[in-house]
Order: sequence, then C-alpha cells, then structure tokens
Amino acid sequence: MSTLATALSVAVMIVAVAVVFGFKETIKDKMFVFWGHILVAPFNPNPSSIITPEPFDFDARLAQQIKSVDGVQAVYPFALKPAILSTSEALQGVKLKGVDQGYDWNTNDAIRFGGMPPDFSAPHYAQQLVVSESVLRKLESRVGDSLLIIFIDPEQSNPRMRKLQISGSFHTGMEEVDKHFAFCDIRLLRRVSNWDNGAINGYQIHVNNFLRADSIGNRIYRQYLEPPMTRNSIQELYPNIFNWLGLMNTNAYIILAIMAVVAVINLSTALLIFIMERTTMIGILKALGMSAGKMQRIFLYHAGSIALKGILLGTVMGVGLCLLQQYTHFISMDESAYYMQYAPIKLVPLHVLLIGSGTLLFCLFVMIIPSLMVRTINIVRALRFK
Repeated sequence: MSTLATALSVAVMIVAVAVVFGFKETIKDKMFVFWGHILVAPFNPNPSSIITPEPFDFDARLAQQIKSVDGVQAVYPFALKPAILSTSEALQGVKLKGVDQGYDWNTNDAIRFGGMPPDFSAPHYAQQLVVSESVLRKLESRVGDSLLIIFIDPEQSNPRMRKLQISGSFHTGMEEVDKHFAFCDIRLLRRVSNWDNGAINGYQIHVNNFLRADSIGNRIYRQYLEPPMTRNSIQELYPNIFNWLGLMNTNAYIILAIMAVVAVINLSTALLIFIMERTTMIGILKALGMSAGKMQRIFLYHAGSIALKGILLGTVMGVGLCLLQQYTHFISMDESAYYMQYAPIKLVPLHVLLIGSGTLLFCLFVMIIPSLMVRTINIVRALRFK
C-alpha cells in the first residue's frame, strides 16, 4: 500500500508539472507567434493599445541591423488600423493588422490557418483579408465570402469603405486575439490612410529563445534605436495574461508540496508499523550488542527501498499518462475558458528526474524521525513472553 501510495503521489506530481508547463508554453506560443517577442515602435504612453499615434517610414537598414543581432530570428514590419467588418447579418469591430509578402504564415501549430493568405502579387493591394474563425461564425460568413470594411479615422470627416474577400481564416483559441484582430495587405492600410508607400506602425521581432527577449530588446534599444523609437516586450503589451501565467507556478508548487507530504505520511506510517511488528527482533539484536544506530539504518534502508519502488512505478505511470495525453488528447478542455481544446503536455526529462530524486531524498530525510523509535524500545519489554 505504501509503494502504491508513493507511486500515485509521484505520478500526480509529474502530470501536474507537465500540464502546468504545457499550459504556460502553449499560451506563450499563441501570443509570440501572433505578435513576436519584441515590438519596436515610436514611444506610446499606452503600449497595450499597440497602435502608435503616428506611422513612420520603414527603414530597411534598421530592420537589417535588428536581424543581425544574435538571437533574433525574424523581423516583420506591420501596420494597424481600427475597422468594422460588416455583413447583412452583423457587425464586428477589429484591428486590421497589415503585413507584407514576407510574413511567415506557418510558424508553428500555435495558430491554425485555413484557406490562403492575401494575394500580395496584386499590383496595388490585395483585396482580401484573413479573419478568425470566431469572427466568421459571428458574421455568419465563411472563406470565399465578401465583407464590407469600414475604416475609422478621426482625421477624416467620412469613413472609408472597401469590399474585400475573405481569403483565409485563423484560430488561436484566445479571445483577446481572435475577436479583435484580422490580417490584410499592408498596402491597403496605407492607401485608405493616405500614408506614404513605406509607412508602418512598427517592427515585429521574433527571437530564438523567449527567455532572452528582454536582454535582446535592451541591446537593440541601446545600439540601434533613437528617440522616439523604443521597444516593448510582449509581456508589457499583455501584462494580465503573463501575470496570470506566473500564478500557475504557485499552483504547481502547492500540488508538489501536497503530494510530497502525502508520500511522506504514507511511508512514515508504514515504517512505524514495520518497527512495531519487529519489536522482538529489535530486542534480540540489542541483546546481541547491535547499536541503535545500525538498527536505525536497517529500517531506513527498508523505507528507502519502498520509496524507490514507489518512485519508479510512479514515474512510469506519470510519464505514461503524459505521453498518452500528448498523442491522443483524451482529456479535453473548454477552449473558451482555457484557450485550448485539450490539456497540453510539456514533458521535460529534467523535471521528471528532479521530482523522483527530490521525493526520494525528502522521504529519507523525514524518515529519520520515525526511525528514532528504535532507540526507545526496551530490551526487557521487547523480549518478554506472555
């Protein structure tokens, strides 16, 4: 029973850590693949709005300098403009994200794309856009249909309208993105806004390792940017989401602590029962001259054997469940609440090793306390026959 209880505790710890890290990595990937890790744009007192007060000209030299920084993977210019998508059935306000033909539409599985991107080979601008699946459902439209786009610009007395075809769709599962953004040809935004041909709102920068995003952003700022240009990390643009993800670590720590305590309590109970059952043996060994320290080590070795068997069994169970979920997705989730359709898994071998070794060392350390009972057993009482 103690072996099984320890195995269950270890399995729960492995699954919990894998799910928490998988959840965090999946959410981050969704944000990073849509907005990159760093945004370079003119200073904005409200960076979370993303839309800069004024556009600026694309600087090919600056883009190349940023791309040459160690750790930078890609640099994409973009423009943003608020608009209203209109059909005979409904209206939906969005921010149109204008991109050029160099934009990577297949970065990873964090965003699901359907259909085709806009036709950037059009002579003036692609009369097409890519909207999210959730917006398509709200507008009761599908890929291939046409939408009336109403552009909102406070500097223009009358709103400008364009009729565009839906060439494709995307899906992230995050309402903050799906309901509020759509893709289009950046030349369309320049045309309706009366901007110059090279006008943009910022540079979207992707890095190889998001843990280095802050240091890379600081290096870009110091070496290549001049006021009013500045850089913002994606964490600064969406602080609520990343603060929420930070709280996930607390959940993992609580689960680890509870399961470790459960494993220790079960092993302590088993060790005490084992000592009580071997009272006569302990009396005989003491009568023969064995020291209490050596007998204590015997029981610690027995407790360690039980813990090791439980940890190995629990590791197999935990890793097995994680792999089963990773490949079959048998545990589903409410995407509207958790931003994903199934429980994500990120199985890191180092985490599994740390959980196993940490549990074993913690159990052995705590087992020293119940093993001290060996020293309290009296030889005469232990050998008394009734």
